[in-house]
Amino acid sequence: MREVKKQRLIAKKFDPGKGYLWRNRGGGVKSFFDVPFPDGMSMIDRGRIATLSRYIWGDTNMLGYRGFGRIKPYSVEGIGKLIDLTPGQAELFVKRMIKYTVIKAIPVRFGDTIEIQHYVNPLFYFVGPRLSGNLYALFHEEMEKYVPDYIKEAFAKSDK
Repeated sequence: MREVKKQRLIAKKFDPGKGYLWRNRGGGVKSFFDVPFPDGMSMIDRGRIATLSRYIWGDTNMLGYRGFGRIKPYSVEGIGKLIDLTPGQAELFVKRMIKYTVIKAIPVRFGDTIEIQHYVNPLFYFVGPRLSGNLYALFHEEMEKYVPDYIKEAFAKSDK
């Protein structure tokens, strides 16, 4: 019985014509070759945002980490530490990424405090199997020419 199960598992993971389904359950991000980086975005900034893509939390596309019993967003200073920038350099970098719509800074209220959450545009780096309605709502203008009309309509209906 055990041998049969092992053979089925191998058959799902290995196809002689296609090869080995490597790390299909491992963490990772997707990037899309048909989506160009914004004009004017430097190669250095492209490398920095690629490095930051490793810190996207789950399937939210938020730059975050687990801390103090919940998921916490990285601050601008925290983002800078991840990519070896001083606080001033980090602030300029995040402002550039916001200008290029690679990142959006969203204020979120938690009780009496407001924290800023930084989301990476899923056109450039995307974590997870499905684009959520919330993430689509954040970046719908940027995604306009990449998302089929029937999906736009489906998201519009689900908002009601």
